[in-house]
Amino acid sequence: MNTIQDKIAKKFFLASICILCTAFFLFAGDVAEFKDLGFSEDGTKYSFAQYGIEDKTFQAWAEIYVVDIPSNNFVKNGVFSTKASVQTASKTSMTVFQELYDKNKAFIERYAKKRASIDKTLYIRANESKDAGEIIRFKDYEKITSQDDVTYSLQRIIHKTGSGEKTESSFYINLEKIDANGVVIATQLIGTPQLKRKGVLDYTIERVFVDESGKNLVIIVEKKIYDPRGSSIRYMVEAAELK
Repeated sequence: MNTIQDKIAKKFFLASICILCTAFFLFAGDVAEFKDLGFSEDGTKYSFAQYGIEDKTFQAWAEIYVVDIPSNNFVKNGVFSTKASVQTASKTSMTVFQELYDKNKAFIERYAKKRASIDKTLYIRANESKDAGEIIRFKDYEKITSQDDVTYSLQRIIHKTGSGEKTESSFYINLEKIDANGVVIATQLIGTPQLKRKGVLDYTIERVFVDESGKNLVIIVEKKIYDPRGSSIRYMVEAAELK
C-alpha cells in the first residue's frame, strides 16, 4: 500500500512533468545563430550569416548574405544557402556554415573585410522585456561638440494581419536626425513596408552600428516566425546611408 508520502511524491513528479512539457511547448522552435562577417573596405557593403538546426528534423542549415548598404538590397549573386536535408542531419550547424563559407570564400571576402567595431556600436538590445516598438535613441558620436550635438531617434513600425500560420506582416524603420535644439533636421524611412512576409509574427531591433566612416548604418533585426510548436527565430538586416 502506498504511503501518503508516496502519493505526494507521485503527484509532485507528475506536476513537474506537466510543467516541463508546457515549457517545452511554449519555447519550442529553433533559434538561428547570427554571425557578423563585416564591412567592405569602403564601408558600403555588409556581410552576415545565420545558421542553426531545425527543431523537428534536427537537420542543420546555413545562410550567408552580402548587403549593399546604399540600396538596402543584396549585391548581385550575394545570397548563399545550404538547406536542411538528410545530408546535413549528421553535421553541426557550424560545420554546415563553414562548408558554405569555404565554398564561396572568394566572393564573400571581396566584401567582408572589416568586422563591425564595438566602438561603432550605437545600440544593443539588453532588456528582453523591452517593447519592440519603443523608440530607440542614440548619439552621433562623430559629431558631439558644444556646437553640434546630434541625436538619432529610431522606431520600428509594424503592420500585421491574420494570426498563427496565416499571419502576414511588414515593417519599416523610421529614423530621425535631431539637432541640439530638438529640431528634426532629417528623416529617413528604412525598409520595405510593401513587402508582406508570411508567418512572421514580430520584428525586434537587436543591434545598431555603423562602419568606420560613421556614414553607413546597419540594423540587425530579429524575426519571430510562426511554428506549430511555438516560434522560431531568424535574423535579417536593414541598412542605409545616414543623411
